[in-house]
Amino acid sequence: MKKMNTLKMIIVFCLLSFLIFALAACGGAKPNGLMEDASPGTSALLFYVYDGEKTSQTLLFTPDSTDILDKLDAVKATKSNSWSLDDITLPIYGLSIRKKDGSSIYAAWTNGYWITQAGDVYKFNYDFNKLENNYSSSDRQSFTGISLMPCACYLTKDKNGWSSALLTPAGELISPNGVTMTLVSWNSDTVSVNIANNSGADWIFGEPFSLQVQLDGAWYDIPPAPGNLAFHAIGLVVLSGTQRNKTYGLEMYGELPAGTYRLVAYGLAVEGTIS
Repeated sequence: MKKMNTLKMIIVFCLLSFLIFALAACGGAKPNGLMEDASPGTSALLFYVYDGEKTSQTLLFTPDSTDILDKLDAVKATKSNSWSLDDITLPIYGLSIRKKDGSSIYAAWTNGYWITQAGDVYKFNYDFNKLENNYSSSDRQSFTGISLMPCACYLTKDKNGWSSALLTPAGELISPNGVTMTLVSWNSDTVSVNIANNSGADWIFGEPFSLQVQLDGAWYDIPPAPGNLAFHAIGLVVLSGTQRNKTYGLEMYGELPAGTYRLVAYGLAVEGTIS
């Protein structure tokens, strides 16, 4: 009898162990960690959609954002080494949210691929269209082009250089009367210029600038690297009849492929070549 009871206990133990293992395999998927340290309790989740012409941005608040992050974290993510720009399809989706340390997480998704802010690509099967339609959002805004899409710089260039397929054509330059900008030096990290003011009045400008690349004879706006969309709000003055030098840092655009570029600021522009 004692041996029978011992045998029953062993059988029960084995069955319980198998059940626990099965439940873990089915419902306890290992988190992928792609949105690790996201802080939905202190930050809204920004959701983006690029449709080929414009990028829309909406806010998703807790508890919806917490639920979304939990579901995204449970999706199996496998590193991909074969992804290329040819794998991109529309629409493209994006996400951004603050982390616990105050920095931000940025990600883009297209055609079953998740692109991180470091440029790493994972196979990631998730229905972002369903996400867009099943959760409430607010403060919807739309912007022309792809530049504000998270990780847009990785969607528009690869080892072969920039691709015009998704880049936004640059607008017409409207230069201020009597103010000119000439190139002093251009390297991979900085562009130094000289601004001369012969307009008859003081000329005021600021820190913002953009970078464009020339492809097949046309200029296109280049998206900055993730998290580099802000400028210091300061005013700079070039007194009438004077000139001043100004240096612009290009770090916000990451590594730039070889090509012909144009720095644009307040209707003024200089060109340079990176080889």
